[in-house]
Amino acid sequence: MMRKYFLLFVLFLFSCSKEQEENMNAAMEPTTITENLPETFNYVSESSRTLNVVYFTPKDMKTRDESHRRISEILLHGQQFFKEQMRSYGFGEKTFSLIVDQEKKRVKIIYIEGELNASSYTYDSGAQPIIEQLKAYFESHPEDSKSHHTLIILPVDDPYDSDAPYYGIGRWAFATDYNEMEIKYLGGDPSAYSTKKATTYIGGLVHELGHALNLPHNKQKRSEFGLENKGTTLMGSGNYTYGTEPTFLSEASCAILNNNEIFNTNSAAYYSGGSASIESLNAEIIEGEMVLSGNFTTDLPVNSISIYHDPADDTADYDAISWRAAVTEDNTFFIRMSLDELEKKGDTPYVLRLRLNHLNGNSSTFSYAYSFENGEPILDISFSPKTYFDNSKWRIFSFSSEETGGGEPFGNGLANLIIDGKDTTYWHSCWTTCNVTHPHELVVDTQGSTEVKGFSFLQRNGSRKIKDIEILVSEDASTWESLGDFVLSNINTPQNLDFVEQKSFRYFKIRINSAHDGEQFASLAEVRIY
Repeated sequence: MMRKYFLLFVLFLFSCSKEQEENMNAAMEPTTITENLPETFNYVSESSRTLNVVYFTPKDMKTRDESHRRISEILLHGQQFFKEQMRSYGFGEKTFSLIVDQEKKRVKIIYIEGELNASSYTYDSGAQPIIEQLKAYFESHPEDSKSHHTLIILPVDDPYDSDAPYYGIGRWAFATDYNEMEIKYLGGDPSAYSTKKATTYIGGLVHELGHALNLPHNKQKRSEFGLENKGTTLMGSGNYTYGTEPTFLSEASCAILNNNEIFNTNSAAYYSGGSASIESLNAEIIEGEMVLSGNFTTDLPVNSISIYHDPADDTADYDAISWRAAVTEDNTFFIRMSLDELEKKGDTPYVLRLRLNHLNGNSSTFSYAYSFENGEPILDISFSPKTYFDNSKWRIFSFSSEETGGGEPFGNGLANLIIDGKDTTYWHSCWTTCNVTHPHELVVDTQGSTEVKGFSFLQRNGSRKIKDIEILVSEDASTWESLGDFVLSNINTPQNLDFVEQKSFRYFKIRINSAHDGEQFASLAEVRIY
């Protein structure tokens, strides 16, 4: 009996060792673990110039869940929206180009970790360090910089309680991402929390992207608001209606996009040079319409003019009503604009802004003032343009202060911006790192004695417009002659101050004694002489 049990025990040991050997052999075979490998994508684009999409994560934050899928779906949705809008005005099947894996429906997104914590990337001053880090990244990774246009997305826990940058600066756009930011929530009940939140922040992302694509604010005409295929302009308050209620791009906006580098697949050079001058401009009111005509000269072709009627009773341009004017081969234009399309009349000052759209994507902008009094339009200024002196060799000789602490949007605040020839940049008195008060002073060296008939000032399109000023001139920047005290209007159109007789000088000083908002600060976009 013992021999029988012994034999069974041996067989048991043999079978166990055999099984263990098979398991060991199996364990030694190579194994591929697929779940931890990064997913691969077959990214392609029909254009060599595409939108740069960056997901920028502060050092102490994490990317939001499924960000690649969700942001891709949002951008592809936006790409289709822009295409439909361009098509509706006869611009063809144009939209902004992306690098996409068409099969997986994924957009190429560059994920970058910030050098600092989220507290260093605030709404007021966070854009500048992010842009500086991205510029350094693109310099060392030129293959990732596909165009001049960049969308930057930052993760946040709650967008309603976020201090992250959320705006457009030049051709950089900032927006935020949160876990539930999903395309599927668009189009639902507008009163539902998930729909309202998605509309606000997906719409907000697409709105800020519009700024990075060169678009200014503008509002729908009165006749457009109730139309099913119009509604609210994206570049007005469309960030609160996008994807849920009728939302559209104005024709003036699409005319600008028509010349955008990532809306075109050609090999032309974009955003290099381009300047124009209005030679004549005629405006009159005929049967409730403003009839506008004129001609211009330009060093680069202009194919359209985007025209904005912007109420000047606030510091923003969200309520500017827009039109597009066609341009003839001999650089003339003619357009009739119904004043019934304007919401604000009464006693309202207006800025009439003409944006000449160059084929290379740049623009030349000219602003003029008119007003309504008791609901009636008053064209009470001369539209005759001034011939300004060339200021390319001018230099800032001295200034009382300038904003360098990052308090102004990236690229603004410096004194030399009042002579850079750009209406969209501005000087601002120092306010983040100092406590300066009126009077503020700016001294310009024109590099040679000049016979001058007058000065032209352009206020910043925003707050801190200057009011009471004194102009002084000198040949040696030591002995000064005052030309008098002047009051500038609270409007961002060129304001000309004519001299009784011509004055000769090399240096001029602007002494700013007060601002329209009554605060201690001051800001100015441009100063020119003629």
